[in-house]
Amino acid sequence: MDNDRTSALVDKLTAALARMPEESAQETGVVVVSDYPDAFSASATASAIAVTALRSADDASGANAPPGAESDQDTQTKFAISQIPTDIRNTATFTNTYHEFPLTIDAHRAFLKEFKDSWGFGQLRHDYFSTARKIAIRMGTIFQTIFVWNVGDNITNDLRIRKYHPDERIADFAVKIKQRTDLAVDFTNEGSWHVPDLAFAHADAYYPGVVIEASYAAQTLPFAELAQQYIQKSAGEIKVVVGLEIEYPAAKQGKIMVWKEKEGLAGATEAELVVDENFRHGEGTMNPDCKGLYLRLSDFCPDHMIPAEVKPLIAAPKYLGHDTGIHISASDLNYFVNIALQHHQRAEAHYTAQEEEQQQQQQQQQQE
Repeated sequence: MDNDRTSALVDKLTAALARMPEESAQETGVVVVSDYPDAFSASATASAIAVTALRSADDASGANAPPGAESDQDTQTKFAISQIPTDIRNTATFTNTYHEFPLTIDAHRAFLKEFKDSWGFGQLRHDYFSTARKIAIRMGTIFQTIFVWNVGDNITNDLRIRKYHPDERIADFAVKIKQRTDLAVDFTNEGSWHVPDLAFAHADAYYPGVVIEASYAAQTLPFAELAQQYIQKSAGEIKVVVGLEIEYPAAKQGKIMVWKEKEGLAGATEAELVVDENFRHGEGTMNPDCKGLYLRLSDFCPDHMIPAEVKPLIAAPKYLGHDTGIHISASDLNYFVNIALQHHQRAEAHYTAQEEEQQQQQQQQQQE
């Protein structure tokens, strides 16, 4: 984005905040970044506006509002969200990249109509939890972008190899598994909405079979809550949810969590945590006891869509001496963290140098 567009965006946001009475700004939770210098890189535009969480969903005044009624809290939340810059360039050093706001289901539907066109790309994504009546805003970072891309690329490469499996039935099944990019998981009937970091699905399936979420931020993602949402609300068609949590900011620790569908009480579908271990520990070294991430081809597709003759073939890790599943070792995950961290540090160094240069120019202008 060029400087003119940046200036125009900042002017628009600053003007919007200036029109708000001080009390209203405090209620709405809009915070001027210059008042909180640690929240963003010093190189980020000082006039940019960020949003902090208003209050917990339990305190939302509109949580029990009747259908079609928008509460004052909804109005405040929508205004606050509208102030978030949708195309800030310096996303590499955001410390607060995950924010939750109370929002009713009807207000979320209105939000989708109002903001979907401008939020369908770039660094900002959102989740809506219909049960908790809250919306969560996610901001991407250079670290997360690089890390997630490498994880997805590894899985995609393994899937390409499976397309050449000597058994044609396995090859034909593998060729139908695709990565879905920037597509929301929309649980239309009950209102929830999520945009995962990575999703893989059978070409004929409505929901992805495997969802992967990653977190590298001061406030981590609610992985367990997301896993329950994905698996329960898809009635188990989303079969596996993977959480990758990287310690912020040092990235010395890295954890992998895996939830799978299971049948709960009265036949209800639930998410069961089956893997919870560090793949990276100590001073950023690989955990040799961690087995990494293993996904079966059957994980990517609802059971009723897998041909009966294929099910036993992909149940084992190997068939005819060739791998049938997808594996990312702890060593690979650790390597992906190192690569992402290098990019993150380079970006921070670049932004710091830019800021120092700007400060020097300002000092020279003042002296003149």
